[in-house]
Amino acid sequence: MEAVLSGVKHIYLVGIGGIGVGGLALLLKDKGFNVSGSDVHENYTIKLLRENGIEVFIGHCSEHMSADVDLVCYSSAIKQDNPEIQEAQRRGVTILPRGKLLGLLSWDKKAIAVSGSHGKTTTTSLIGYLMTSLGYEPTVFVGGLPLNYARHAWWGQDYFVIETDESDGSFLYYNPWVSIITNIDHEHLDYYRTIEDLQKSFLQFAYQTKGMVIGCGDEPTVMDIVQKAGGTLYGFGAHNKVSAANVTFDGNFTCFDLFVDHIYICPVSIPLLGTHNVLNTLAVISFFLYMGEDVAKVVNLLKGFKGTKRRFQVKKKLNDVIFVDDYAHHPTEIAAVLNAARYLRPKRLFVIFQPHRFSRVEALYKEFARCFGAVDELIVTDIYAASEKPIAGVDAHFLLEEIKKYFRGNIQHVAKEELVDIIPPRLEPGDLVMGLGAGDINTIMDGIVNEFERSRVKA
Repeated sequence: MEAVLSGVKHIYLVGIGGIGVGGLALLLKDKGFNVSGSDVHENYTIKLLRENGIEVFIGHCSEHMSADVDLVCYSSAIKQDNPEIQEAQRRGVTILPRGKLLGLLSWDKKAIAVSGSHGKTTTTSLIGYLMTSLGYEPTVFVGGLPLNYARHAWWGQDYFVIETDESDGSFLYYNPWVSIITNIDHEHLDYYRTIEDLQKSFLQFAYQTKGMVIGCGDEPTVMDIVQKAGGTLYGFGAHNKVSAANVTFDGNFTCFDLFVDHIYICPVSIPLLGTHNVLNTLAVISFFLYMGEDVAKVVNLLKGFKGTKRRFQVKKKLNDVIFVDDYAHHPTEIAAVLNAARYLRPKRLFVIFQPHRFSRVEALYKEFARCFGAVDELIVTDIYAASEKPIAGVDAHFLLEEIKKYFRGNIQHVAKEELVDIIPPRLEPGDLVMGLGAGDINTIMDGIVNEFERSRVKA
């Protein structure tokens, strides 16, 4: 790190409004660098950065880069023809992708790197929260906002808790002290091309780990990787070192019995719904066992965890209608969160789904068609493109027709701009209304909640 950052004072971040680059900006600011950057739209992350003294420009323009910029860093969504990247090249300024710079920042610390297709944000947030509660002062970098804190990244002392990103292979920039692999699913095949290549990258990640590899032993591929790396397993199966049994649900809590090496340890209660969150918690407990911490103390602290923004986040309850926002955008994630929602026993589970990326819909439309079985009312809105161009024949109507082959509830397409007007009048007392997706469905849900309150509550 010293060689790359030697003499660097001003770092410019292209795509600074993304959760990953925004978190990196906060870390660099904490370390004393002058940090600025740009993005195309205002959002919550940009508001947070400005509150922390970071200058952010809207729009990508070479004139935004002051003459004293020493290093430019960019997100994976930024193309090489970006005018700010081209200006940096013209000046001969060092240019690094986000993952590489974040990896460099972690090299002189004991890094706890959380990887996997699903569950990374909750698992990373839990470790950061628990380490802080136990008196450690870790550096923390989360790809979402832990609701216990006002920001999702901050600089600390010897430990570095990182949510990694396998989508572009950048998790291989780390040489972690401890690594966690939550699961490996059919995702990001636009980058890896085959599931075998994706699995090989996780194996390489495990081999780069200097201390302990921790993984979910209920998934054969993860179990194989962890065993090859000499790591430890967690899950529901009896072959796991750390396991859970007797899962029950009590209000907004999931409860289970904890076992280590088949020996009963204690009951656990977490303020998170779903068996998928039991697995996330087992990963965290496995880490603290490796740390030598008192498990009973760790388990007791779990009750104070407030969750993460956009992970089954209850936005409001009005007229006996509960509004929930969730980031789930992959069929596996969607099925897990919908099954968790059923534990609340709503009169109707009313879901507004915003598909994310044309390439994901094209690759996984058959899986999407089968993951909404727990839903009573389903609205499919337009695909959120992110940085992609449309794909011929792949749109919301295409996906809707595929879902209809298996879905037995009420289903329809509603254009994004019509959701705020159409949804509120259809809601009934006892409904659990969920907005699902990784795009801007969260802000649309805000509009739906506001309109429902205006027209149905205050009327």
